[in-house]
Amino acid sequence: IVDRTRELKSLSHWKDPGEIVEAAAQSFRLDRWEGQRYRVEVWIEKEALSGVIHGICEELDVPYFACKGYTSQSEMWRAAERMIGYQADNQQPYIIHLGDHDPSGIDMPRDIVDRQELFAGAIEVERIALNWNQIEEYSPPPNPTKLTDSRAVKYLNIYGDESWELDALEPRVIRDLIRETVEPLIDTDKLEAVEQKEAEYLDVLNNVVKNWETLNE
Repeated sequence: IVDRTRELKSLSHWKDPGEIVEAAAQSFRLDRWEGQRYRVEVWIEKEALSGVIHGICEELDVPYFACKGYTSQSEMWRAAERMIGYQADNQQPYIIHLGDHDPSGIDMPRDIVDRQELFAGAIEVERIALNWNQIEEYSPPPNPTKLTDSRAVKYLNIYGDESWELDALEPRVIRDLIRETVEPLIDTDKLEAVEQKEAEYLDVLNNVVKNWETLNE
């Protein structure tokens, strides 16, 4: 349990400009998706799973978003603004979606496509979990399908009266699914060019830090 109501709040301070340049160098990072054909985002149905995907998304330099069920109209519009920005940079927006295998979860990618196409034009949405083949492979525990869901009739006709939660997959499996989907979308030559440019910029920053006293004379 973290008590955030009794934490001391204060401003950041630096002993000299060299110290803040050093801090900046430690966090400096170029956009790994610069110049790539695709611009990928990971959308996950549940906020509770954000911690599971945080590390792999950070490693792949892919933004992620917890939809919390069906995405609100305001958030969908903000997403559309990002998609339009990607398209302006000649990149194809590519949303990877993970959700429950239940009437609403199965329908969510369709909803994303419909509303994003209304706002931003054609985009690609790929549902990578939870899918039927994963249910067969990993045998997660089933739950009764919610008959009160307005999409239940169609679901029942296809999958029967059981549904499954994404949470039932091992975190490692979820992370591996994201990696296996994202990595083939990366142009490795362009990625290496960005990483080389970043290394050169870091050399400049580190030299400033190393020689700050001389530069300040």
